[in-house]
Amino acid sequence: MTKTTSPEPHQFLATPAQPTTSGAGCADVRPAPTWRRLFNEWSLTSLGLVVFCAMQILGVWELHVAGQGEAHSGLARALTLMLLAGTAVMVALVDRWRRRHFEQCAVLLQTTRMNAQLREEKGAVYQLASFDHLTGLPNRMLFTELANSHLSRTRRSHAPFVMMFLDLDRFKLINDTLGHRIGDLLLHGVGQRLIGTVREADIVARLGDDEFVVLLTELESIDDAARVANKLIEEIGSPMQIEGNELEMRPSIGIAVHPRDGLDLDALMRNADSAMYEAKRAGRGCFRFYDPSLNSRSILQADLSSRFRRAIMGDEFVLHYQPRISLNGYRITSLEALIRWQHPERGMVFPGEFIDYAEQEGLVVELGNWVLRETCRQIAAWLAEGITVVPVAINVSPKQLRDQTFVNYIREVVSDYGISASLLEIEITERCVVEDFERPRQALEALSGLGLKIALDDYGTGFSSLSFLKRLPINVIKIDRSFISDIRNQSNDAAIVASTIALGHNLGLTVIAEGVETREQLIYLRAAGCDEVQGYYFQKPVAAAEIVEALKAGEVVR
Repeated sequence: MTKTTSPEPHQFLATPAQPTTSGAGCADVRPAPTWRRLFNEWSLTSLGLVVFCAMQILGVWELHVAGQGEAHSGLARALTLMLLAGTAVMVALVDRWRRRHFEQCAVLLQTTRMNAQLREEKGAVYQLASFDHLTGLPNRMLFTELANSHLSRTRRSHAPFVMMFLDLDRFKLINDTLGHRIGDLLLHGVGQRLIGTVREADIVARLGDDEFVVLLTELESIDDAARVANKLIEEIGSPMQIEGNELEMRPSIGIAVHPRDGLDLDALMRNADSAMYEAKRAGRGCFRFYDPSLNSRSILQADLSSRFRRAIMGDEFVLHYQPRISLNGYRITSLEALIRWQHPERGMVFPGEFIDYAEQEGLVVELGNWVLRETCRQIAAWLAEGITVVPVAINVSPKQLRDQTFVNYIREVVSDYGISASLLEIEITERCVVEDFERPRQALEALSGLGLKIALDDYGTGFSSLSFLKRLPINVIKIDRSFISDIRNQSNDAAIVASTIALGHNLGLTVIAEGVETREQLIYLRAAGCDEVQGYYFQKPVAAAEIVEALKAGEVVR
């Protein structure tokens, strides 16, 4: 350690509250009063030596005066010189000890200060490493330590141990539209609401982005977890005022319970995460307990996602076609192109197992563009064979419709394959225009101008807003299969179907019923005035080679 210069060491005094073991004056840095600077223990020691020496010299000379001899005179001078020399040596030694003592005190003081600074820095580093800087909540590292500690106690006490995964619905939309500052303030507010909702014994942490985790300890029963989840959804879902913006944010919550859903922390977190995604699929803003059947689905999705992009590039995807049948003459009026994944190991994989992944990973636009190209290529191939082609409908995702290059891309692909744009039909759902209405409306207007028909798919399952039908260039509405499956026995479904058909006709729209599988359903729909039907009763989706005969005949034979 390097030697440091400091004020006179006697200026630093020890306080009673902080005694030192290295001598006086090492623990406190308060400047000493002037009288203490002049009369401290070191100066008094030196003064004592001088006084002692003076007394000895005085005694020697008293003896010399008493003896009055030459020999006594020489002895007195010699003793005086020895006393002076000894006193000087002792004073010098005292001064040396004094300097050494204060040097040690200075080093000790510097070491004490450095230790205090290191403790402060260590605390700051621990704070940064263990807590989320945005919300002040424990981060993943600290949460893991705390959760493992609670899990160990739970194994001994056998008390319920519940893990909750929370993901904020539509957070990315708010973050992108209002800016990251608003998003950060929203996350901080959510963290505060979480802390205010659960008990002090529970643990709340932020894992990253818009993901939070809540660990419920010492519950009396598992039913309490459902009550807490409902309370969290209610508290977080209440409007939040942030810089003049009123924001509503509802979480999707997945719940895993120890030991039923996992014996260690990793298994509980993994299963709670799976349950959270199941809650999102169920409609968002809700909670789901873990179901073991989710494991097989998660494993499948992990396997499919690992080779999804290669599948697009490697032509593993195929299109199957299902006809729409007019109830006036039972002729084929159009086809719907439905994507399938011809997996080399798992066989035919249906879109319900990979579309969600494509949307989450931002690959749905690329996949949709492949569907468009393949549809146009197949139409061109049929035309080249002299087959009379009916319009083919393709499903379009919200991201595709909001893509500014989408309309031009359709125009280019249609031109490249030399087909008429009227041979294409676009199917959208209400989800395409709920979050952003204007850009999709402009895109649909442009597509309609090119000659494409626009169909509103799954009508009745969303908001079913009449303003969409009025303000968008819709030509076709498709009644969702959920209203058709039990139409003969469910009076509510029958009333909704009849009302939708009447509404569509009043607006000059073509009405198509999906999921027709029985003759009874067909008879009812025809009597209700439905224009067209689509379903397994006439034809299941088949490959392009198998639909050719039906196209040539213009009808599906039953």
